[in-house]
This record gives sequence, structure tokens and C-alpha cells, in this order.
Amino acid sequence: MTDVTGGLIGADADDGSVLAVAASALTLVAAIATFLFRPGLAVPVLVAFLVVTAVGWVTYQAAVARLLTLVATILTVLTVLFITLFLFASALPAFREHGLGLLAIPVENGDERWFFWLQHVLPGTDAIWNPRGGAYSLIPSIWGTVVVTTIAGLVAGPLGLLGALFIAEIASDGVREVVKPGVEVLAGIPSIVYGFIGFQVLNEFVQQSFLDDGASFFIAGLVVGVMALPTVVSVAEDALSSVPDAMGDGAVAMGATEWQKMKSISIPAAFSGISAAVILGLGRAVGETMAVAAIIGALSANLSAPLFDLFEANTTLTSLIAVNYGSASESTVDVLFVSGVMLFVVVASMSIVAQYIERRMQTKLQGDT
Repeated sequence: MTDVTGGLIGADADDGSVLAVAASALTLVAAIATFLFRPGLAVPVLVAFLVVTAVGWVTYQAAVARLLTLVATILTVLTVLFITLFLFASALPAFREHGLGLLAIPVENGDERWFFWLQHVLPGTDAIWNPRGGAYSLIPSIWGTVVVTTIAGLVAGPLGLLGALFIAEIASDGVREVVKPGVEVLAGIPSIVYGFIGFQVLNEFVQQSFLDDGASFFIAGLVVGVMALPTVVSVAEDALSSVPDAMGDGAVAMGATEWQKMKSISIPAAFSGISAAVILGLGRAVGETMAVAAIIGALSANLSAPLFDLFEANTTLTSLIAVNYGSASESTVDVLFVSGVMLFVVVASMSIVAQYIERRMQTKLQGDT
């Protein structure tokens, strides 16, 4: 108990700081309880918490600051936990009703054919996604997500690596101070703006140059790849900059050129970090919504014919949610939550893998075991 108290309010705590922390904690608990069970009283209790905390901040700032950091951490974890529980709980009715049928292609007689049966891979029917008819196959949207993410990865991966190499290895200090913030500014542009520009500029160019008559996977993947570039460049550049200078200097001293040093020393040494950068970029691509929705729009959720046609288009998981949730029935909303669960699991898994790879890289470069 002493260790917990010392960790919360400090080892040199006195009775006043203990009282200040206790008062803030109790009023906070009361505010949360009233919000959950008596919302009408939540505002006065919350104001009381703010007043008590402000007084404690003035008189015992260190102890109250410890409490606030602990509260912020706990609330963050609880928020993620509640979102996760709500997402899975909302998707559970659809799982119970449709089961693995969500991952199959319905046919006219009501049977289900699985996506990877070769004779059934090419185009499906209008019943693939037909909420009024009770057909809720997510296969077309999953396939669209895979295609768009693959194109985005082919764009963001090579360009991101080359950009990171330029910033970390080639650019002078003055150029680096301009280029790196400029690349990171791309991350601040709203995704709907990317989508609008892609639809207005790239869509028209593709229509004129490739005789295509509408939006396509190619345009969506290209735009999402550009959106993922800042993530790939920033993380990969940090990984390359973490490579000890002595490794590259030794290679140059032995007669290697700058390109040979980058190719044989910098990239292999930072390969884990570069891999993590690409994975994080792909995570951004998988979860992108508004840009893809702006480009693809409210297309029918059917498989393209043939599947590898990059100038065809249907919905992705994210655009399926964005386009349908406003007018969806209760059963359709449950299926859309299944799409959200899939996206949540994929993006969370990619983020965890990327963080693990980054830690492995740091351990390797620091020489720890």
C-alpha cells in the first residue's frame, strides 16, 4: 500500500497532498458514476472535480499532476477497451445470423460458393450484396480492400524508401530541414481532399489516356499510396538515421561509394525499421475511408470481371461502411460492424507487428541481447 501511495503522490507526500489527491480522485469517480447512472447530475459534479483539481494544482501541483497523468492513462486504456467491446458486441448478431456465409458468394438457388473455388472466382451475381434480399457477402469489399492496399503498397513502399534514403543519406542539413517537414505536411492534408483531387484530376487523366469510363482501383490505390507516403518516409528515415555512422564510415574508408554504402550497409542494417515503416503505411492504406469513398463512390458491391482488372472498381470495407451506414437497416448495420471488426483486427495486428519489428531493430543496433 505504501508503494502504491508513493507512486501516486510521491515519496515525500504530506497530509495536505494526500488530501488533495483523494479529493480529486473521489470527485472524479463521482463524476464518472453520475455520467453513467444519473447523466443529469454529471455537469455539476464534473465542475466540482475541476474546481477541486484546480485548487489542488495550485497548492500541491506535483501530487495532482501525478494523479492526472494516471487518470489520463487509465481513461485512454478504458476508451480503447470500450470501443473494442462495443465493436465486437455490435458485430456479434451478424456473426450469429450469417456465420461464415459472410465470406461466401451466394448464387441464385440460395447455395453458397466459396471465393477460392476456382470455377467460382470470376464475377458473381447481383445477389452478392443485396440487403433487401438478405444477401450480405463481404467478399467483394474484402477483395477491393486487398487490391487497393496492394497498389498503395507498390506506390508508397519504393517511393517512401527512396525518399527516406535521400533525407537520411544524401540531403544536406539545410535541404533536410526543408524536405522532411514538407513531406510530413502531406499527413496533415484531409483525406477527403486527397480523394477529391484524385477524382477530379487522376480520374479524368485515366479516362482520357486509358479510355476508361469511371473510377477504378488504380486511381484509389494511387491516391491512398500517396497518403501513406509520409508515414513510410518518416519511419524509414528514423530507422536509417539510427544506423551508427561508424558502419557507413568504415565502408567508405575501404573504398565503397556512397551508393554502395547505402545499398550494402544502411538498408540491410535498417531493414527491420524499413519493414515496419511499410507495414504502418499499409495499415494507413487499409483503414483509409474518405479518399476511397470519394473516388469509388456508391458502387455496387460486386466482384470485378476479371478480378485482376485494375480499371474496374467496387467497394472496399471502409467505403462500404461510409456509403451504407446512413440509410442501413438494423441487420445491415450489424454486418457493417463485422466489416469494422475485420478492419480493426487487421490494422491492429499490423501496428503490433510493426512495433515489434521496430523494437527488434533498436535492440539489434544498440547491441542488446
